[in-house]
Amino acid sequence: MDLDTECIPLGHIQTYFDLRKGIVLERDWLFRRSQLTEADVKNHDSLLELIVGIDESAFLRNAGISHAPGESGVFISTRQTLALVDQAIKRLDMPYLGLAMGNLMTVSHHGMAGVAAVTQPTLRGCLETIRRFCAELFPPLEMDGFEGGDDKEAAFIITENLSLAPYTHFFMELNMVSFYNIFEHLVAGAHTLTGADFSYPEPPWGHIYRRYFNCPVRFNQPLTCLRGDPALADYELPLANRLMAMSAEKTLFENIPTRAMRLLPLRLRRLLLRYYGAFPSLETAATEMGMSGRTLRRKLAEEGTTYQHELDVVRERLTREYFARGGESVTEIAMLLGFTDSSAFAKAFRRWTGLSPSEYLSGGGASGEMT
Repeated sequence: MDLDTECIPLGHIQTYFDLRKGIVLERDWLFRRSQLTEADVKNHDSLLELIVGIDESAFLRNAGISHAPGESGVFISTRQTLALVDQAIKRLDMPYLGLAMGNLMTVSHHGMAGVAAVTQPTLRGCLETIRRFCAELFPPLEMDGFEGGDDKEAAFIITENLSLAPYTHFFMELNMVSFYNIFEHLVAGAHTLTGADFSYPEPPWGHIYRRYFNCPVRFNQPLTCLRGDPALADYELPLANRLMAMSAEKTLFENIPTRAMRLLPLRLRRLLLRYYGAFPSLETAATEMGMSGRTLRRKLAEEGTTYQHELDVVRERLTREYFARGGESVTEIAMLLGFTDSSAFAKAFRRWTGLSPSEYLSGGGASGEMT
């Protein structure tokens, strides 16, 4: 998968920008609901105009997207998606648009995906459903989580499978705020989250983040994630309805076709993640994926990648999760990830992050709390 792989259902992306279904068409309400102030927005009168009514055909055409009204089954690329975001942010002169849009989104804006998620029996099931839907509907992002143990916090994590620069912050802001609000709605005050972490430096509008999270916000962290008590995983959701959840998921995929599961590098990464601590050889991985090692090597080359590169992507992700959980032993993580010794791991880690493990642990990759 690269920037020009057409793997994102246009029908899903339209839910980001067509918020008209769930907002009041009135300026003061919009400011109040988005938690923006007039001091935040330079073009006051265009805020409602953008969210409510720019010409959709021009909006898509400017991003190089060919789409006839009512046409279904259209897929767009990550580059085209970024062009849509670029138009929206520049039109409003609002670099923090992701925060406002995330706050405007409700469960209904996520459509059948939202219904299927919130009707799961537990919060664990809800997050697993979100993870699967993200993998299919927006493969540039990966959503996952780990449960804490030994008094460690649990986390719901959002990572990039493909760089979304220069608008990484838009997608992280939108999803983090949206899922934080869904969490608050589902638990209704019974539990609180302990933090919202972002893996990038604090942007110039960092002070605006605090309006959307009733918990500490930190930048320059190992992972972009929402953190909380591990016991939250088993929290029983008030809208639990297995039949409705199954029906909603069936309806979703009947109406929005997907291509992500056919993307070989993503399939390989998901297979490797299951082998944490004992990664398979290329030949073994190929057999599990129903092909020969030679075929896997050739198909990965056609995608512009290699088995070693995909293994490194998975190792880096698992390393960041290990450190985010409070792990500090370089020897232990090196062994878990199958390196011959800690020096080989340290060399790889510097290649991934530009830092040594000790520099990373001392704050180079895990600092920046905003109170």
